[in-house]
Amino acid sequence: MRPERLSERLQGRITGMKTENMIRAAIYVRQSVREDQGIAQQIAECRRRTGGEGWHVVDVYNDNQTSASKTRGAGTAWARMLADIDDGRIDVVVSVKAARLLRRTEDVLEITKRGIRVVTTGDGIDTASAFGKAILTIIVALAENEIEEKEARALPYRAARRKAGHPTPGLVPFGYSWVPKLQRDARGTRYEVAPGEAAVLRFMSRELLQTEGLGKGALGSIAATLNAGEATDDHGDPLGASSKTTRPKLDRDGNVIREGKPWTTTTIRRMLLSPFPAALLPPKTPEGEHYNPAKVDMSKCQPGAWDAILTEDAVMAARAVLLKPSRLKHDGDTRAKHLLSGVGRCAECGGPIRSAQVKTTAQRQRAYRCTRGCFVRAAAIIEAYVSEAVVSLLSAPDLLQWMPDDGTDVGALRARRAALVSTRAAWFERAKAGTLAPHEWDALAGKYDAEIGELDAALGAALQADPLAEIVTSEDVRGMWESITTARRRAILGALVHRVEIGRVGRGVRVLTVEAAEATVTMGWRRAEHRVSLDRARSLVSVTPRVPVDAREVIAAGLAT
Repeated sequence: MRPERLSERLQGRITGMKTENMIRAAIYVRQSVREDQGIAQQIAECRRRTGGEGWHVVDVYNDNQTSASKTRGAGTAWARMLADIDDGRIDVVVSVKAARLLRRTEDVLEITKRGIRVVTTGDGIDTASAFGKAILTIIVALAENEIEEKEARALPYRAARRKAGHPTPGLVPFGYSWVPKLQRDARGTRYEVAPGEAAVLRFMSRELLQTEGLGKGALGSIAATLNAGEATDDHGDPLGASSKTTRPKLDRDGNVIREGKPWTTTTIRRMLLSPFPAALLPPKTPEGEHYNPAKVDMSKCQPGAWDAILTEDAVMAARAVLLKPSRLKHDGDTRAKHLLSGVGRCAECGGPIRSAQVKTTAQRQRAYRCTRGCFVRAAAIIEAYVSEAVVSLLSAPDLLQWMPDDGTDVGALRARRAALVSTRAAWFERAKAGTLAPHEWDALAGKYDAEIGELDAALGAALQADPLAEIVTSEDVRGMWESITTARRRAILGALVHRVEIGRVGRGVRVLTVEAAEATVTMGWRRAEHRVSLDRARSLVSVTPRVPVDAREVIAAGLAT
């Protein structure tokens, strides 16, 4: 191999390392409106400067479609660059202009307090000198003042626009198309109904409100029907091929950049929760928060200056259905979505672990990683071992007799509820067949619904007080564990362990089985939190689970105290 080629390859492997006389540069590019060509031009100009100086480019930090006049928080390239500066990986930051890098005095302070050098190719700024630092501060101060004056001038206009019911420019809600300024009517209407998309919205609304009362998986059924091209309009006519996917992404000239995607329940839910199809303008989203139709206060919406696709009653009815607590995933706990979030720890450094996506030669898969960099390991095998340990422990003799401290018999409550639901369904079939008068059915339904509601409340209180109650009262512990939500599994795991420690494996070692994972995962069992009556004549040792016997005896003894 030629020496210069070897040198190039070695140079590519020392991104985070510094050798004598080597300047490590970070290229930062940004623009408020997404435009890939503009970003590419910024990168090319910065590379010409770094190449001319002989600097090594550590990374390109790309904040396409990001405003610098607002806080650039977690998830932005700006935040990642600051973290890399703190880690000592960067000596100089290169950008085309100061305005691309900094637009607020606070950001200048973030850079200067780190002592990092800033070079801009267009402004000729270089903070290696005191004069360069002063010029950078002055330019940013002027830009910030200009932004403040612009905002002050825009406030009355924005208030008047909102009062008239006009939306802000941006992503247009499904069912509508944006009306350019020169084509607007006397009212200045900005949204125009897109007939094809509007027909899809009406189909979604109609199907949801007609099928939800029958207990069917309405959203899944709607998605399947749309994806199969079997959706119909109000008259039963097919909606056409365009209804089989979501809206394609177009450029400014109307050319397709990205084809539409298949429908999902998440997309359909978001559309049916939106107030826009009812020509309602939602209140302004607080700065720093993303718009979430589920959190919109409908009482604070105001009439919009565009035509409605759905009635306000239809939207309110859909929201009542979709926002039922019983429909929430993860038992309403959206803060932690994976089994070991919060309870998992690194066996090497004791630090927390986080869920991550990793790419192998075959596919992407979910993994757990130590936040301090000790390891990255596939999540599936680790979670399978932890699940096996929990199920094995809870399947021990007489542990199914565990009861909450208040004496609530969860099994009896479940049996009573199942009987009531079955009886109610039988009466409902008679009502549908016409052998039961409507007023008689209404009276029976009210009676059964009231008692079922009381049982649901009692079950909810019992399971909240003792998360183990749901699983230990089941005859099939494994089946119950596999059928419950991740949030309920986390609650049960948290009641049994204080932490789960994950060790790293050697380079090139692949842990592919639950048996192999056992040597690298340690369960930190709790000693006591719930009471249990155990038959001492039967020994836990008679069961041969993967959980060590001494650990089972410790937790069983603790639960008995």
